[in-house]
Amino acid sequence: MKKLIGGLAGAIGSRYLKNNNRLVFTEFGGFISKYDLVQPLATILSQGTTTITGTWLFDVETGTMVAPGTQTDIWWEQITTLKRQMTPKNNAGIINLGIVDFNSISAAALQTFTYTSTPIIGNNDATNKLVNGDVFCVKTKDGNYSKLKVIAYGYNITVQWVTYKLQPAYLRIGAGYNQPEDMAVMANETTAYVTERVGNLVRVNLANANRNVSSVVCSGLNAPHQIWLDEAHNHAYTVEFANPGRLMRIDLGTGATTVIFSGLNNAVGLVLSSDLVYAYVSEQGTSSISRITLASATKTVIATGLTSPFFLTWNDSSETRLLVAERDPANRVTLVDVTKTSSNTNVLISGTAPRPSSVAITQPGTYEVFCDSEIDEYPLTIGINNWLYKGIGYVPWNLIPANGKADTTTQPLYPFQFPKDSPFGGTLPINIEHRVAWDAGVKYYKVLVDGIPRFESWNDLRMNPINGKYEIIELQKPDINGFYNIHNPVNVYYNSDLGCLLNSTTLSNALHNLSVQFFDAAHNLVSTMGNALMVNNENCVAALDIPTLDGIAANPDCGYLKYSATTGQVKLHWVASHPKGFATYSFGVIKGVNGVFSTSGSLFPATSFTFDYIKTVAEMLGTCPGVAAFYESLGVYTTVINGVGRQSQYDAGAGIAFCLAP
Repeated sequence: MKKLIGGLAGAIGSRYLKNNNRLVFTEFGGFISKYDLVQPLATILSQGTTTITGTWLFDVETGTMVAPGTQTDIWWEQITTLKRQMTPKNNAGIINLGIVDFNSISAAALQTFTYTSTPIIGNNDATNKLVNGDVFCVKTKDGNYSKLKVIAYGYNITVQWVTYKLQPAYLRIGAGYNQPEDMAVMANETTAYVTERVGNLVRVNLANANRNVSSVVCSGLNAPHQIWLDEAHNHAYTVEFANPGRLMRIDLGTGATTVIFSGLNNAVGLVLSSDLVYAYVSEQGTSSISRITLASATKTVIATGLTSPFFLTWNDSSETRLLVAERDPANRVTLVDVTKTSSNTNVLISGTAPRPSSVAITQPGTYEVFCDSEIDEYPLTIGINNWLYKGIGYVPWNLIPANGKADTTTQPLYPFQFPKDSPFGGTLPINIEHRVAWDAGVKYYKVLVDGIPRFESWNDLRMNPINGKYEIIELQKPDINGFYNIHNPVNVYYNSDLGCLLNSTTLSNALHNLSVQFFDAAHNLVSTMGNALMVNNENCVAALDIPTLDGIAANPDCGYLKYSATTGQVKLHWVASHPKGFATYSFGVIKGVNGVFSTSGSLFPATSFTFDYIKTVAEMLGTCPGVAAFYESLGVYTTVINGVGRQSQYDAGAGIAFCLAP
């Protein structure tokens, strides 16, 4: 468990806004608040160009140089006449990016880097990392972020810097509400609806969320609590904390109310099925959860013996399990299987902070629990078989962090290594434990991206039991509902762990949620696992300009650069780029058969890198007697993987031959 924020004034209703990676919630003390899971940029604290004197320190927040011994961020340390280093101080962190596009590094990108206390080598010799054009970044002692570019290296080093101050993750964005209970947010993530215990349903613009500029949709309700939105019909549903209380439908355009069901006993929580057939309601007066059929207004109790049950949340898109927050003295989150009416509860999270009210799911297996005075994060997997999903290709699920990119470097002895922060693309082999699942009574599974089932099919090789050869071709495909079959162990498949060949080119180039659901023989959900998935199937770009001599381009057909003086300047200009920066580059110049220059690096977090190779004719010719032939080549290589190998189909390359002659 990780505590995200404390000191709240009664956190109750909550929603996760995926597009903004933000939690929004009500505080019973009268507020609408937000918590950004990635802090946004607020202001530039300082920026400019300055020279840091050797042995002095630099405060990147104020942009001032200070004497040794002062509490600040970085120290231009002079160890000997040759040994130098840029050292973070006072719990600041530092990272060196190399020669990258300084302007393309955003405040959001600065938050994604891993900062350490390891100094950057700045020796006055060939080991120097702080060369002209080098960019390094600092997380300051006060938690702000700065990027710095070396303009002129020396005992006194000149740098350009920009330091950003970020907004706090937690912020009250609306005030003046009268005991707000729940809030629900439209798909546009800008319009919200709030219930006030005094009886109102209020429409709120989250960009200007104070109560005095919001509008009342309807009033006169009896302590309305949780809200469910039906955007397709412009309706909201809510329940009343009263005895008797009602399940109400509200027209969001006119404010007209319709009673769907009467006779509830202090109802609090409410969710609907996506087909609008059923409503599920928690009642504190009966310590139960019931299913109400909307068309017939009939009620069936499906779970009893709960402790002060509060708000409800669907556990996943299958709509087979509900999460319910149980308040004091239980203080826990419980799973309720809605396909059963007995023996259907299982404690998912025990020992929460006092008075839990609601749960938001930010990605499969990650739960944010909203309690009276705090929000806590619980990274979990669900169910009895949380080992069944293995990962993507050679990348185990636990080596795919929240950014959705592979990071096998945390296990350096693992033989299948991919560069840190490798996104995914192409066809992704989703691997599961077929044999373990079968032995545990699991017979079916679904593969989902962003809650939507996948329907890929593929052929696999199965062993012929007569001769032991893998020669039987068998089509693997799901049924019309997306259920794949777990392999019966009597059949031996060559790809024994393969669960899906997921075509990621059908997905947007963005962060997604991958999950695998496992079901028993009766199609009851027994386990869900997954991970974030950063997908990218974009092409690299390699751009080479025609070589020039004193600004005049070579003939593109003959590649001939004619010089009249060996002092003339030859310029080779190139740009390596990728729309998201998921690439590395390599540039080289060959004279005859000998390499005379090469450079390479990574684009990320920048999306492009521009380079000018400039030499005089004399430098280019070297020992050649007046005439020399050259070849320049640029390769831009994607860092996208499919879990097995790099997706080289997205690489780009360019080459140009030319000669120098009088």
